[in-house]
Amino acid sequence: MAMLITKDDATKKGHLTALPRASKPKKEAAEHATAADGAAEYASALHRLDVEHRKLRTAFADHLGLTHNEYDAFMHIAETGTTTPKELAATLRFTTGATTAMIDRLEKVDLVHRIPNPDDRRSVLLEPTPHGKTQAAWVVNAYTSLAATAVTTHNALTANELTETIDHITEIINTTTTHIADPAH
Repeated sequence: MAMLITKDDATKKGHLTALPRASKPKKEAAEHATAADGAAEYASALHRLDVEHRKLRTAFADHLGLTHNEYDAFMHIAETGTTTPKELAATLRFTTGATTAMIDRLEKVDLVHRIPNPDDRRSVLLEPTPHGKTQAAWVVNAYTSLAATAVTTHNALTANELTETIDHITEIINTTTTHIADPAH
């Protein structure tokens, strides 16, 4: 498998080019293959994790009677405690019109409500309703239960080592995301 790299001098942002395969002595090639195979296996495991996590989020959304976007909006509001419609739209990268319609839907199913913004009388704040807080807590408890199962059934790593591993890859993903969004960064 040829490795892909970003071509720095490419005219298009994010242009990828295949690295040519270099012939190496057998021992060096075997060491490189082992490292590359390990990276490929790790990348594959991350992809499987992403796929399964999307399925889990779909199950949460379905349980709450929401679409994926409504679920994302609801959980953002629940996690922040309060936010404005404008901040929610920016976070989700939605138009203000689409966000208003989504907030209406979340209000209709009693997950969030609008309250006056004490800092700006022309604006409102969004916050979870008591029912919304209960539903958000159900999601958090499901994640906690899932994590408890993962920690107690893993044979090779401790809870701290698992956490450190996830934190490490999360930091690398964040750095990669930042680089993709702003290659000069």
